[in-house]
Amino acid sequence: MSPREDETYRSTRYGGHPPACTCVECCEKRRRGESTGYRGDRSGGGTPAWFWVIISVIVAALILTLVLK
Repeated sequence: MSPREDETYRSTRYGGHPPACTCVECCEKRRRGESTGYRGDRSGGGTPAWFWVIISVIVAALILTLVLK
């Protein structure tokens, strides 16, 4: 039998523990101030630069349209 979607997500994201796990290991980590959640690489997060370029061009076009009208 294949695992349910939430079980797959839990094992991938939280290492097999639910987000509010109360096992001894997770409670000790919380007391020490360590994260019990996702440990993956987050360096690729955020808004890409091309998005800001497009938004800037659109805003500039709107301003020029209003000014030159």
